[in-house]
Amino acid sequence: MGAFNVRICVLAACLFLASQSTGYTMDDLCKQWSGTGYIGNPSNCRGWGYCMNQQTVAWGTCEEGYVFNVQTECCENKTTTPCSTSAVQTCSAIKSPIYVANLLNCTEYAHCDGQGKIAYGDCGAGGVFSESTTSCEWGPACPQDNICRFMPSNIFVGDPKKCGNYMNCINGYGTSTACTVSPYIYYNAATGKCQSTNPCTGGNTNSGDSGQFTVGQTSEDVCNAEDFDAADTLTVDGKEVDYKYFSDSETCYGYYYCAKAGAIGYWNQCPTGTQFNSKLGKCVSPASFVCTHNRCGNVNSKFMAVEGCLSYTICSSGETANCPSTSKYYDEVNNMCTSTIPKYAICSST
Repeated sequence: MGAFNVRICVLAACLFLASQSTGYTMDDLCKQWSGTGYIGNPSNCRGWGYCMNQQTVAWGTCEEGYVFNVQTECCENKTTTPCSTSAVQTCSAIKSPIYVANLLNCTEYAHCDGQGKIAYGDCGAGGVFSESTTSCEWGPACPQDNICRFMPSNIFVGDPKKCGNYMNCINGYGTSTACTVSPYIYYNAATGKCQSTNPCTGGNTNSGDSGQFTVGQTSEDVCNAEDFDAADTLTVDGKEVDYKYFSDSETCYGYYYCAKAGAIGYWNQCPTGTQFNSKLGKCVSPASFVCTHNRCGNVNSKFMAVEGCLSYTICSSGETANCPSTSKYYDEVNNMCTSTIPKYAICSST
């Protein structure tokens, strides 16, 4: 594909990446990587892709008789290099005895005799086979079942199974890890850095995508709130409120609808640019009330005020910045710094 050409390298066997294919696509891999470079194709051990700006911008296939080795970025002879997507294909082609994993059953491993035959063994209940140590281990999750099998070494990628976590890919393996330096406890796959706001609730894209919630998602507990009674309204601050709508308690813009007490709750999100005020039971301007979750979610703003408006959040990174001392207040409605404190609820003294 144009300038994207993969070398053909005939090297000694490298004993890594040899298990059954997963449901990941190359687009899935690139979305989790902020860097640029070659990746393997999870559905074809001869295939490769090239990631740039979290997208697959090029792809191709090694010649017949070769497989793609993502660690060397080479097409290598299939008789000396394990196939990254199939233990069966590896054993049919490899010319030296090796052990490889069977991703269809993480407790199993396969032995290739070097003459085209395959035999399976089992680690037993609670055990998984690790190709990195070529031994059975007890306790960890399936070490082959992650995207690092198709990624180059010494990079950090997001964990597609647990948004906000990361994996450090080393020789085809990586373990899901949480950021631990408070307040930067969330990993942003788009920037490759840990940040203070949760990218899984819209903070990294401002797209309104809730991450851990989907429209129509149900809850059996939310409609059992203690303030439910036989009435249709609830009095809050002297006002009657339709309390059939409850905050999801994890985002600023998500809520559950409850038809009645004890009913199944259904999740929905406010229109883009608004957030859910749980006291009023409706979607309103984010500046008109104080939400304690990620305020960048479900808005099209690059910046959102921190409570008190003496600083603001940069939504793309989750970092906090300040206005100049001559205009120390941030006005998120007009997107400007001002010397006069704006008269919004978010700017009220804490």
